[in-house]
Amino acid sequence: MFLLYGSMNDKSTYYQDYEFDDFVFDDSFINYATNKSQVDVTKWEQWLSNNPINKETAIDAKILICNLRFKKQELSNEFVKNEWLGLRDRLNLDETKAPIKNKTVFRKMIWQYAAVASLVLFLVSAIYFLSSTPKREGVVDYCEVVVPKGEIKKIFLPDGTLVFINSDSKLKYSNLFGEDQREVFLEGEACFDVKHNTNKPFIVHTQENDVTVLGTAFNIYAYPDENIFRASLERGKISVSHNNEQAVGLEPNQTYLLIRNSNQAEVFENADVQACSSWKDGIIAFRNLRFTDILRRLERSHNVIFKLQNKEVGNCKYTGSFTTEDDIYIVLEVIKLTTPFEYENLNDTIVIK
Repeated sequence: MFLLYGSMNDKSTYYQDYEFDDFVFDDSFINYATNKSQVDVTKWEQWLSNNPINKETAIDAKILICNLRFKKQELSNEFVKNEWLGLRDRLNLDETKAPIKNKTVFRKMIWQYAAVASLVLFLVSAIYFLSSTPKREGVVDYCEVVVPKGEIKKIFLPDGTLVFINSDSKLKYSNLFGEDQREVFLEGEACFDVKHNTNKPFIVHTQENDVTVLGTAFNIYAYPDENIFRASLERGKISVSHNNEQAVGLEPNQTYLLIRNSNQAEVFENADVQACSSWKDGIIAFRNLRFTDILRRLERSHNVIFKLQNKEVGNCKYTGSFTTEDDIYIVLEVIKLTTPFEYENLNDTIVIK
C-alpha cells in the first residue's frame, strides 16, 4: 500500500505584477473565477493567500468575470453603467472633462485602455442579446460538456443540480432540460448532487444502464472502453436498470457493479463509498486494483499515454491513493518500491518494461 499526497508549488511569481485587466484576461484565473477547473481554483486560492497585497484587485476581477458570465437574466442599464464606472475607476480614468488644450493627452491615455473597455462592452452586449433572444419553440438542441484528460469540471445544471465531471468524460443534456423532464447522457465518470423534485425524476443514461433518482448524491463510473459499470450511492435512493430490464434499487453506502463481458451484476455494501467520488477533490483512490487498471486511470488524470510491455507486473494489485497534482514519474517510482520494473519515455509514450 502506498499513499502519495503532493503539494503544488507556485511557479507563477510574475502574478505579483498583475493588474486588474491582467487577471480578467488570464485563462487560468477565469477558470478559477467560474469554478471550471478545480486545479486552477486550488492554485489561485493558495496564491491569493500568499499574496494579500494583490487580493483586492483579484477579487474585483473575479466579480466582473462572474457578472459577465451569468445567464438567463436581462442586463439592466444600471448594471452596464455600474460595470463601466467600476472599470473606469479601477483603470484610474478621470471623468472630469479636460481642457481643449489637453485633448491630445487625454486621447492618448484613453487609447491605452481601449482594448479592455471595448472587450468588456462587447461581452455585456453579447450576453444581453443572447439572454433576451427567445427560444425556438419545438427545436431541441443539446449542450455537451467535454472534459479532456488531465482536467475535472464542476457545473450546475439548469435545475440547480451540481455535477462534477471527471477527465476524459462527456455529459450531454437538452435545452429543454427541467421543463418536462430531467435527463442527461454520460460517457465516463461523474458525481451528481441532484436537486430534489418529486414530480420530475432525474435520469442518467449511460451506454447500457439508466440511473433514476429524485434527489440524492451518487457517483457513476461508465467509461465505454472499460469492462465495468459502477454506480455508488452516498445518500438518498436511486434505481439502476440494465438494458431496460427490471430496475435494481440502491440504499446509501451501496454500490451496483456490472461486469460487461460476462453481463453479471451485483449490489454490495460499501463502507467507504465516498472514496468512489474522491476524484472530484483531486484524490484518486484505489483498493486491490490491477496495475493495468491503475495505468488507465493515470492516463486520464495526468493526460499521458502508457504502453505496457511487462505483462507480469500488469497483473499485480495495489491499494493506495495519489493526487492529480503528483508528478507521474514520482507515482511510478513509488509503485516500483514494491514491484520492480523499468520505464522510459519514447515519443511521448511511457513504456513499462
